[in-house]
Amino acid sequence: MEIDLVRKHLDFYDDVIKNMISLRMSFMPIVAHIKIKNNMPLFQEKRENEIYESMDIFAEKSGVDSDLIKDIYRLIMTNALKLQESIIEEETEIKKNGDFSNLEPIKKNFEKLDAILEKELPEIMLDIRKECDLKNINLTQVATWYYQDKIHL
Repeated sequence: MEIDLVRKHLDFYDDVIKNMISLRMSFMPIVAHIKIKNNMPLFQEKRENEIYESMDIFAEKSGVDSDLIKDIYRLIMTNALKLQESIIEEETEIKKNGDFSNLEPIKKNFEKLDAILEKELPEIMLDIRKECDLKNINLTQVATWYYQDKIHL
């Protein structure tokens, strides 16, 4: 059935999106640490505005609804900020108590990042290239090719 084939592809790209979000979120311990080290505020309005501007440009070029992409990123950035806050609270508590024996939560965040960078991300990219039977093509090109040439409903 045609819909099953399309759903199979959608499931594949849903997995890619989930892994990309996981990869993005796994950088939050690093971001939080840099902000602590440099006495930077957690909320960076300029950075957030830059992201929204890039979303407008992306939406215009790709035809994706600007409100949709901004809503998605608003959720991602809100969640990222919450994660940074919890990481900063953990690090502040550790420093305040002088107890460096329980660094396990911070260590796990970095291990997760390493696993994504070393294993999952290359596998995802390889799967995308195999799926499309293309080589040396980026995600935007894959999505454009897929949309224009592969789906004929």
